[in-house]
Amino acid sequence: MCRVWFHIARKLNGGSVGVCIACLISTFLTPLARADTILDAVNKVSTDQYRTYEIAVENMGLGLYGGPAYNQGYRNRDGWADGGTLGNQEARLYLTDQFSLMGLDVSIQGIYRNVVAEWPGVQTPQEIYILCAHYDSTAGGERPGGDDNASGTAGVLEAARVLTQYRFKSTLRFIAFNAEEDWMRGSQEYVSALPRDANIVGVINLDMILRPAWDGDARQPADLDLETLNVPHCTAWVKTFVDAAAVYAASLVIDPNSHYPIRWDAGDQGPFISAGYAAFSATENTAQEIWYGRSNAYYHSTQDASDALANDPFSPSGVTYDYDFAAAVVKATVATLAMRAVCVSPSDPNEDEKKILPVDGPIEANNDTEARSGKRP
Repeated sequence: MCRVWFHIARKLNGGSVGVCIACLISTFLTPLARADTILDAVNKVSTDQYRTYEIAVENMGLGLYGGPAYNQGYRNRDGWADGGTLGNQEARLYLTDQFSLMGLDVSIQGIYRNVVAEWPGVQTPQEIYILCAHYDSTAGGERPGGDDNASGTAGVLEAARVLTQYRFKSTLRFIAFNAEEDWMRGSQEYVSALPRDANIVGVINLDMILRPAWDGDARQPADLDLETLNVPHCTAWVKTFVDAAAVYAASLVIDPNSHYPIRWDAGDQGPFISAGYAAFSATENTAQEIWYGRSNAYYHSTQDASDALANDPFSPSGVTYDYDFAAAVVKATVATLAMRAVCVSPSDPNEDEKKILPVDGPIEANNDTEARSGKRP
């Protein structure tokens, strides 16, 4: 078809009609080229790399990344104001390093130590899309939080790894919130600190995306639930994700009845929605189903880990972590953000090699997390 249009334009001998035809060609080809770029980005999502991130985050507190200074003898990322467990601190170190190695501008925000990483837009940087997850886990000794919420944190890392291989018209902001388990204190603080004119166009919160099958009812489908408030700007944002998933993550089943639950605020999307921004959470089951519906027998327990009962095929239910499902969620997320932030061009033709990052130790000898924020050379 392209050759036909070119032939017509040449026959018109470069006149004004030819110019119009050329403009038409450009208009016609741009969406196609953009679709090809989105597909290229989606195809870069790696299940293996996602799994590497997830296991690394759930192991925080053992000093496997930060060294002996962060070895508390058990896995726990409980976070609170002006501090957190050694595992929480190690996770913050790890996230800062990983985002920085991707070329993002990284900062530690607020007393709850949210990790904020930004990929500035090249044409409309004032328009901001946020992808977030919480990196803390519950209190009380061994709490690996593999599904809740190393799974969502790994999703943000993998999406960032892929998306930073491209440039976008609008700004992408990747945030790992702290103290979510204390009723979203980190995200509440962040939203409260936003300037009045902040142009947050859309927020996607990934929270528990690794274990969609039910322990208590084998008949329940393994699908993704999207939770938000039933208001026009939020429903339109959900529809954008659903449409992107249908095209670029066709294996991902989304529950159409999950969108407007009673507890739309039970996650880091809540403070954004309350402030008037378009936001939703992507979760394996609704908050009500997780709390009361017997969907996850190991929620907030010592067994929520890749090497524990939550991922043991010989457990009573036989339900395990579904890394392919989580990767499909990441693919839908990447497609949504690439479509809406508008992909302009690849960032670097050699990015494929650079974006598979080591996870076996800090990138510097200095283990002071806050001192390590900022873009690496």
